[in-house]
Amino acid sequence: MPFDIQHRVSELSITSTVVILTMIFIFCTWLRHQFGQNKLRPLPPGPRKLPLLGNSLDMPSTHQWLKFSEWADQFNTDILHLKVAGGDYIVLSSYEASTELLDKRSGIYSNRPHITMLQDLVGWDGDVVLLPYGKSLHAHRKLFHQEFHPANSMIHRPHEKKARTIFLNNLIETPEEWLEHIKQMIGTIILAVAYGIRVQSKDDANIVAAEKMTTIFKAAGMPGSFLVDIFPILRYIPSWFPGASFKRKAKSWRGIFQKTITPPFMHVKQAMINGTAEDSFTLRCLQNVKNPDPQANHLSEEEEIIKETAGAMYEAGADTGVTALRTFLLAMMSFPNVQKEAQEELDNMVGKERLPDYEDLDTGLLPFVYAVILECFRWQPVVPLGFPHKLDKEDTYKGYFFPKGSIVTSNVWRILRDEKIYGVDTDIFNPKRWLQLRTEKSNDGEQGRSKWTLNSNMMKNDPMSISFGFGRRVCPGKHMGLSTFHSTVASLLHCFDIAPPLGEDGIPMVPKIEYISGVLNSPAPFKCSINPRSKEHVAIVQQALMLI
Repeated sequence: MPFDIQHRVSELSITSTVVILTMIFIFCTWLRHQFGQNKLRPLPPGPRKLPLLGNSLDMPSTHQWLKFSEWADQFNTDILHLKVAGGDYIVLSSYEASTELLDKRSGIYSNRPHITMLQDLVGWDGDVVLLPYGKSLHAHRKLFHQEFHPANSMIHRPHEKKARTIFLNNLIETPEEWLEHIKQMIGTIILAVAYGIRVQSKDDANIVAAEKMTTIFKAAGMPGSFLVDIFPILRYIPSWFPGASFKRKAKSWRGIFQKTITPPFMHVKQAMINGTAEDSFTLRCLQNVKNPDPQANHLSEEEEIIKETAGAMYEAGADTGVTALRTFLLAMMSFPNVQKEAQEELDNMVGKERLPDYEDLDTGLLPFVYAVILECFRWQPVVPLGFPHKLDKEDTYKGYFFPKGSIVTSNVWRILRDEKIYGVDTDIFNPKRWLQLRTEKSNDGEQGRSKWTLNSNMMKNDPMSISFGFGRRVCPGKHMGLSTFHSTVASLLHCFDIAPPLGEDGIPMVPKIEYISGVLNSPAPFKCSINPRSKEHVAIVQQALMLI
C-alpha cells in the first residue's frame, strides 16, 4: 500500500476512534449526572436539560451574558445551572451571590478551568490569567502586588502623564487617527512601566505584537469558544477532517504568546549588561534575583516568573484600556448632553489655564466627570462575564448543590443592570444616577446654589469594584488601569469636542450602539470626530507638552 494512502487510512482510523470515544464520554457523563447527583440537595434552576446533550444546544455562540440574563428573569433566580457535555456551569447574576461565593469562599473558588484550545493546542503557557490556583500563581501575584499596590501608584503617574500629553497633542495634529493614538498611549504606558521601553511611534513593534496577541486571546480565551474545549478528545482528529479548522488556527497561533512577551524581557536583560537599563518593574525584579547569570542561555525559574508577570501586564492592559476608551467615545457621541454638562464642570473648576490633574478627581473636585467614569464601567463593562472560576470541592448555597469541578462565572453585565439598584433606565448612559444635588448655604445663612455631589448610597454599588473580578483572582493592575482611564477621560472632555462625523448632507452620522461578542465587550468599529474646543485649549496641551 502506498505511503500516502496508508497514512490517510491510519488517520481515518484515528478519527473513528476519537468519535467513538467521544460518544462513550458523553454517555458516561450522562450516567454520572443521572445516578451520581445528590438528590437531597437540588442543583440551581436553569433551562431544561436533554438526555446526553444537557444544555449544549441551548448555549448561545455570542453575547452569552444576554441569554444568561434572559434565563435569570425566566427562572427568577440569581443562580443558574447549565449542563454542557457533562460539565456543570454555574452563572451568578447578583452582586450578593458573587461576593458570597467568589470573595468570602475564595479558598475553594479561585481555580481556573483548563482551556484545551488556548493552552494545549495554541501553547499559551505561562499566562497568569490562566494559571491554576497554587504555588506558581502565588509567586506571580506577589510580584504583581509589590508593583501595583495602591501606595505605589505615584511611581507610575509620570509615565501616564507623559503618554497622555503626547496623546492629546497627536489628536490635535492628526485627529482622524484617534484610534491609533489611543493604542499608542496605552502601549506606551505599559511598556514604560513593565520594561522601561520608550515608544517612539504608533508602529512600534512591541505595540503591534501586543495587538496580535490580544486578538488571539479574545478569540480563544473563554472556555467553550471552540468545540474542542467542550470535547477535549477532539484535539486528536486530523486537521483535514471536516470541522477541524480549529487545528489549523491553533497551528498558525502557536508560539505567539511567548514570541510577544520574551523580546521586551530580553531587552531589559541586555540593557542591564550594557548599563543602559531604565527603571521598570522588570529591572527592579531582576535586580533582586539571587545569583543571576546574565550570560546564561536559558532563564532560571525566578526569571521565568518575572517574564510571565511582566507579560501579563502587557497582555491584560493593552486591549482593556483601548476598549474602555472606545466605549467612552461612543457614549459621548450617543449622549451629547452628558458631554456638555461635564465640560461645564471642567470649565468652572479647572479653567482654561491647565489640564485637569489627578488631584482634581482624587479630591472630589469633579463629581460629574467622576460619575461619567463610573457610568462607562456600568453601561458597557469591558469584561461582561468576568473570567470563569473553577470550584475545587462541592459546595452548597441557598440550599442548592454545586458539584466539584463546576465552572463558576459572574454575569457582570447583568449585575450592573439590576433595576432594583440602578433604576429602570439601565440601557441609558446616565451619570446622574451616581449623583445627588446638595444646596449650599451662603455666608448670611440663606440658601445658595445647588451643586452635584456623589451619592454615597450608590457608591456602595461602584461598578469598578465589580468589573475587575472577585476574590483572589481580582485584576492586580486595577489601580493603574483606572488611573490612566480617569485622567484621560477628564483631559479629553476638557480639551476636545467629541462628535459624530458629518455626512455628505451635513447631518451627523451617529454610530449604532453595537458591541462585538468575545472575552471583551468591544464596540463595533465606528467613526468619530475629535476636535479642540478652542485655541486656548490647544495652547494648554502645547504648554504641557513642553514640560515633559
